[in-house]
Amino acid sequence: MARTRQADYVRSNRRRTIGLPDPGAAAAAAARLLQVHDAVSRRIVGVALVQHLCAQTGIAPPELVVPDEHQPHRRAGGRIVYSLQGDYRRREPSPGDPRVARGGRPLGRIRVLNRTPARGAAVRPSAFLTTLLHEFCHHHDAEALGLLRSFHTAGFYARLRHLKEQLGVTDAPAAAGSARRPAAAAGSAHRSPARALDDAVHAMPALARLWSIIRGRTA
Repeated sequence: MARTRQADYVRSNRRRTIGLPDPGAAAAAAARLLQVHDAVSRRIVGVALVQHLCAQTGIAPPELVVPDEHQPHRRAGGRIVYSLQGDYRRREPSPGDPRVARGGRPLGRIRVLNRTPARGAAVRPSAFLTTLLHEFCHHHDAEALGLLRSFHTAGFYARLRHLKEQLGVTDAPAAAGSARRPAAAAGSAHRSPARALDDAVHAMPALARLWSIIRGRTA
């Protein structure tokens, strides 16, 4: 029987940590990533960081792409109301080897846009790093937890905080907007808290859904 949205949500919410037995190399790569601004350097250092994280957590590394492009965005009333900072997609497994996609490509793919939506300046280093770690958590959900859908649960954000604490990373301001969820299994986008609440509401039974709505209004 296929796993339901609710089952993935509950499983995601229960797990609160991503343990790194020896985070030293990953922390050093994270620190280096804060010192570079161009897309090529960020991809090189970002790949090293992701590989260290995957080695520490025992999962296969994803592909990392860093387009030197403006973040896709939408405007309303002359203001930016949505911007996509990054996303995670899951490719279909190869029929010959389910551990990889066709052509031997990694199953997971992380994308982090390098330029801000309006002016096209390089994204602040702390924001770029936070987005990369956010998308790595989605990859970890798929590889380590076996989730078909990686929800923005309280557990997901607890795992992200735990990961950042081990790397010595301080929080960056919240994302400016949200993105449409890709159709691919286990796909995700770096989205706003409002979209995360929407995910949660659709994943829970009616009574829990009503409680979530009430809490959202009184928060």
